[in-house]
Amino acid sequence: MTRKTSAEGAPEYDFLGDIYDAVMAPTGFQVFTDQLAEVFNLKAVMMTIRHNQTHSMKYLWLGGDIVPQWIDNYALEYASDDILSQHLAKEPIANFYASNLDVIPPPHFAETRFYKEWLVPQGVAFAAAAVVLQEGPWETTLFLQRGPSQPPFTPEEIAQLNTLLPHLQRAIQMRQRLSDLELGQNILASSLNMLAMPTFLFDEHGTVAHYNQRAATLLQDGHLRLEAGHVFAQDEKMTRKLNLELSKSIAASRNEDDDMNRVVLLPRVNKLPMMLMITPLQLSGSSHMHGAALMFAFDPTAMPAVTCELVKKLFRLSTTEAELAIALCSGKTLDEFAFERGTSIHTVKTQLKSIYLKTGTKRQAQLVSMLLASPAFFIAQKNSDQLAAV
Repeated sequence: MTRKTSAEGAPEYDFLGDIYDAVMAPTGFQVFTDQLAEVFNLKAVMMTIRHNQTHSMKYLWLGGDIVPQWIDNYALEYASDDILSQHLAKEPIANFYASNLDVIPPPHFAETRFYKEWLVPQGVAFAAAAVVLQEGPWETTLFLQRGPSQPPFTPEEIAQLNTLLPHLQRAIQMRQRLSDLELGQNILASSLNMLAMPTFLFDEHGTVAHYNQRAATLLQDGHLRLEAGHVFAQDEKMTRKLNLELSKSIAASRNEDDDMNRVVLLPRVNKLPMMLMITPLQLSGSSHMHGAALMFAFDPTAMPAVTCELVKKLFRLSTTEAELAIALCSGKTLDEFAFERGTSIHTVKTQLKSIYLKTGTKRQAQLVSMLLASPAFFIAQKNSDQLAAV
């Protein structure tokens, strides 16, 4: 890149594109820091977002000639002796300050550990810095360094750097808001995906916002379908009924006194009806979403997949006992299980007594009821669930 300068001696480069591109860029402000180092003839650039109290670092972008190890050493050993940082703490934010323009080194500064062990080994002769933004305990700081062979910072350069700060503030805030939104969506998506039951999330307009992989599998059988984000049944009458109950549930989500669940039975040929339960989802404190609902689909003819390992861990059963418990939940008899395992009915009955003892149950119906209500049949298995987003 050719480094152009203005009539006043400050470099000319349009940084705004790099700054606002950082809002969406996976690498954040990396391109900006690299260009800043090149255009302003800097030895190094450090842009950090860190917590004032814990000193934990949320983001770090480095440009020019510096390695992360020096940043770690600075934070652990030398930050308290940095006179430019001390100056920043006393001055207004959103303004650059230069070591050669704004800071008077104290006597014997050249004898301090910070000077001898941090500045000199890196070859740092001049520095400029600004607290770009403070939001709660989080502080964004931008440090610039020059070596002995590079010129000191000029007032014209500091003035030009200051013109970038309002744009950096906006870009950092935009990136943080976007990150918060994506985090919320990812948490919601992951939560739905933990459910073994097909689950749909509807927004205030009755549009499907998310559905899990079990729901995606359900859509493939044709009893329900999505068009432009809206759910349709196989016939028009059932579609109207389903969406009427859905709209009622969404309306109920805006009223804390109305939390009634609604059930729609979806007819199927030669099968028991699919059971759809629609429940209002109250979003306390939400300023941008005015109503939502969840719809759970239950197929009485199908059993959720469950692993033997999970049942073993939940109820402290042996492998054989867990397999027997799962078989009973699937509707098999003791005789059928004994035949499949090639063992005697007496052995199976002994295993069942052991299961009763460990689970605190006394009858098969009680045991099956306990297992079906447990996380073993409620939480989806990792190897079979991926979120589908509309």
